[in-house]
Amino acid sequence: MQNEDRPVVIMQMAASIDGRIALGPNLTMFDTHPASHLIPDGGSLWQKATDAIETQWHPQGTMMGSRTVEREGVPLRVLPPFTGDTRAFGEDFLPEEVVGRTEHWAIGVDGRGRCRSGYKATETPGSHILHLVSRTAPPDYLAFLRRERIPYLIGGETHADLPGAMKKLHGLLGLKAIRLWGGGTLNGVMLRAGLIDEIHLILQPALIGGDTTPTLADCPDLAGSDRPAILRLLSAQPQEDGHLWLHYRVIRP
Repeated sequence: MQNEDRPVVIMQMAASIDGRIALGPNLTMFDTHPASHLIPDGGSLWQKATDAIETQWHPQGTMMGSRTVEREGVPLRVLPPFTGDTRAFGEDFLPEEVVGRTEHWAIGVDGRGRCRSGYKATETPGSHILHLVSRTAPPDYLAFLRRERIPYLIGGETHADLPGAMKKLHGLLGLKAIRLWGGGTLNGVMLRAGLIDEIHLILQPALIGGDTTPTLADCPDLAGSDRPAILRLLSAQPQEDGHLWLHYRVIRP
């Protein structure tokens, strides 16, 4: 399986049996819920799935959404105002000295310009962050990314244009496969855009429930022209502790 104009996208997620990927709403990857200790951690199962994806696809990128790292409603870091010429800000920013030394991209979908820590993901040799932004991203934020030499791809009027970004990741940076560690909103957008090709799902022996707790794919209901993603089961590996590792491939019509 290989797409001609975009990377293969492999979604890797862990969820309860009712599809909840967190214990409550508006939690980032850095937050701990009071009930977290009650969920069995599955031992090394997550790493086994990661290794399986690496062996099969050798992904050159790992993709996450801004809500995974930045909580909604928290005041954003105030950046120095930019008053210069902003015409270049509407173009992709791919500094050669960064692109030339990067082997694996940490791809952050940040259409509104919320991730402002300056994190570059360079603690792993050969890795670097890349932001996917929309045209509503503030000039102060784009100027900040340029000063910090943080690459970005720009597209979409109010949200990052993910289909367009996938083509750019393939055409401009040569990415052939990426791993999707979404968050429900990002996974939902990728689902509706038909951009998920394989799924490694670790089902936890837990039932969480909730009205606003994020799920594997949070997105609008199917419209008349939409179709669900139909999957072919490639493998199912039950674990003695109650976890189940499922591997699916999306069937293209």
